[in-house]
Amino acid sequence: MAKLVFNIPHLLLFSVESGQLEVIVELLEFAVVSFLLSFLFALGGLGSAVALIPVLVFLGVPFSVARSAGLFTNFVTTLSASIHNLKEGLIDFRLATPVLISAFVSAPAGAYASTVIPERVVGLAFTIFLFFAGFMVYTPKKELFRVRSSLYPFFVGLISGFLSGLLGVGGGGIISPLLIIAGYNPKRVVPVTAFVVVFSSLSAFLAYLKLGKVDWGLTLAVALPSAFSGYLGALVTHRYLSSSQVKKLLGLVFIILGVKFLTKFL
Repeated sequence: MAKLVFNIPHLLLFSVESGQLEVIVELLEFAVVSFLLSFLFALGGLGSAVALIPVLVFLGVPFSVARSAGLFTNFVTTLSASIHNLKEGLIDFRLATPVLISAFVSAPAGAYASTVIPERVVGLAFTIFLFFAGFMVYTPKKELFRVRSSLYPFFVGLISGFLSGLLGVGGGGIISPLLIIAGYNPKRVVPVTAFVVVFSSLSAFLAYLKLGKVDWGLTLAVALPSAFSGYLGALVTHRYLSSSQVKKLLGLVFIILGVKFLTKFL
């Protein structure tokens, strides 16, 4: 029977008694799951990495390896969007720079903290984030107070970066609401968020790589299909669907995943 060996960097290894064909089939299964998840979430204008991580865990992937795969998937999927935003001049660098610098620095700290904090605690924290992501879908994002301190974007970056490394979520789900409730223009926030996630995901991923928590076979199997299907889902939504309708369904998916994930770590 094929057996994937996780927690070993650089290459996917096979157990001596395993056939490579069976391992390839298993990787193809992961790729199909990633493709479908990314397509579904792109229909609602959302990234799939937050949902991908618990699904991989349910399929038997170690939590730490699933988190690193989620980070790389975030990096790949937000990179193309950010390149487009750069070409169109949509990124406000005055806002993006302090968020990016602090997130880039704090993301590896979160990754290293995940090796010290008991996995059960990290799992429960991830569960809370799933519930948060689900409820945020139904909560209108609007200004609650106005902040113009230059330190606030640094604070947002520190928090989002640390959680990005700790949970493997990229940090976009933290950056966007924290900036919008503080009075920043949502049209400026969206491209800034995607741009920052590229770098926070990369720095956290490199920390996981150094820690030996990356399985390249699995990572590439889920990241590459996700990038393509995310683009395809966005195209379908633009032409045929209303993303707001799909988004309500995806909020429920986050909550269901949170309930199931909670039972695993209680």
